[in-house]
Amino acid sequence: WVVWFWRIVSRPSAYLSLGFLTLGGFIGGSLRYGFTRLIPAPYCTFVANILGSLALGLAYGFAQLADVPLIHPFLALGLAGGLSTWSTLAKELGEMIKRRQWWRLSKYLFWTIGLGIVLAWRGTIWAARIYYGI
Repeated sequence: WVVWFWRIVSRPSAYLSLGFLTLGGFIGGSLRYGFTRLIPAPYCTFVANILGSLALGLAYGFAQLADVPLIHPFLALGLAGGLSTWSTLAKELGEMIKRRQWWRLSKYLFWTIGLGIVLAWRGTIWAARIYYGI
């Protein structure tokens, strides 16, 4: 049993990667659902997308520093993918266009994309600080 477990952990297979991807997606999707219950729209979508960008930056940073093959399926594909919701962002932007809320639309789009890029970039830096214990 122990030998079997060690083989799985030391050389992750596609099944283990799929398991970590599924776990990350479950956690990310659950967080997004929780945000919809706690925060009104479109702020819940904003928070979910911003945290998804941060998770993607952290995943990229850890992937550059460590040879941990399960970080990418868990953080980048699972957690960030399950947490972020670009389809809901598009729906909310479409509703703002229908209502002709141009100022709100431009602020929402600017802050979502701008802060998302900044947090993804900072996530790569924070991953290095976490990895090296700084």
